[in-house]
Amino acid sequence: MTNWRPQPRTVIEEARLASGLGQAELAALAGTSQPTLSAYERGKKSPGLTVAERIVNAAGWNIALQPRVRFTEYPAPPGFRFPFTVPDRLWRLEAPACFRTIKFFDLIDDDNDKFWWDLSDRAERRLVYERLLTYGSEAYLVIYLDGALLIDLWNEMDVPEPMRTHWQRVIDKSLNAPISPDAEYYRPGESTRRTPLETVRQVD
Repeated sequence: MTNWRPQPRTVIEEARLASGLGQAELAALAGTSQPTLSAYERGKKSPGLTVAERIVNAAGWNIALQPRVRFTEYPAPPGFRFPFTVPDRLWRLEAPACFRTIKFFDLIDDDNDKFWWDLSDRAERRLVYERLLTYGSEAYLVIYLDGALLIDLWNEMDVPEPMRTHWQRVIDKSLNAPISPDAEYYRPGESTRRTPLETVRQVD
């Protein structure tokens, strides 16, 4: 397995790709030029917050404050070639990203010639998540892993030690986190159920 670490995307590129827009399309919508937008996405130029917000809004997204996720890299345990990475908290992905079909070459092994993995299929998502936790870099985890879906699969997943112990702490922390006093949630006996929508789009 190749421990390839793709460069993290900027929030502008994330918003554009999530909306299915080309650079020229988004530039026109945001009132800027395609070369300038490209420079922002590649980190060659830094837009001010007002400009970045205008571009992201034009793509149909908002910029919002989100909890920062910090990653810790642990040395490779006996029998493994690469170190493994564990976050200090879980995050959520948008529904399309959670359930897309991905071309994930790093899941190929000697007895498996499968290139495409359907994350909407529970069994295939479990295999992807198992390998992400065992071998995935920070960049891979942020792109493909959804916290709620991980918790749903956790008891069925085959994750070796010591990775499992480290990830179990993160899952326990998420399950036992206090609910904000400002959050609206269902109480027995209420006729209407209202649930806050919390979505993590960008991980630093």
